[in-house]
Amino acid sequence: MEKRLKILGYISIGFGALAAFLCVAPVLGIGFTFAVFFAILAGFVGMVTSAIYVFIDTKNEINKHKFTAGVLGMLLSSVPIVFMLAVIIMSKMNH
Repeated sequence: MEKRLKILGYISIGFGALAAFLCVAPVLGIGFTFAVFFAILAGFVGMVTSAIYVFIDTKNEINKHKFTAGVLGMLLSSVPIVFMLAVIIMSKMNH
């Protein structure tokens, strides 16, 4: 069980890191719409896997730490949403 949970934690961190990277990708020259669409998609999958990780971890009391792989995955997966909110607020302020 612990090995599967560790793999699920790595998957959630991976999707979260992919989502965070794709938010920075327009700066690197990748199209904005393409990158943000896939960043939100990867963030959603990362958020779901992180929620499953946190649920299983809390239910079975496997990790006693407050900052686990699921929490890190959730933080990284929320980057695209925060990025989109910042873009919307900045565009409203310019008008």
